[in-house]
Amino acid sequence: MYEVQKQPDAEAFLENGAPIKPVATLKDPHGGISHIIVDDHCYVLVNGATDRPFQMTSWWYQEAVSVLHTLPLPK
Repeated sequence: MYEVQKQPDAEAFLENGAPIKPVATLKDPHGGISHIIVDDHCYVLVNGATDRPFQMTSWWYQEAVSVLHTLPLPK
């Protein structure tokens, strides 16, 4: 089960090396990390870990959707 952090991580990197600035960070007890980011005025979920870069995903799990409901509309 993923738990939301009080403060998102400051920075992470996509698999192409591009830096991202998370607006929310969720972590699971097995080392999995998800970030919600804003890309082109849209919220995007990316998954990865400390030992692998982050990739965008189309699949949103329940805890990430719950966090999404607390975020303001992206600008």
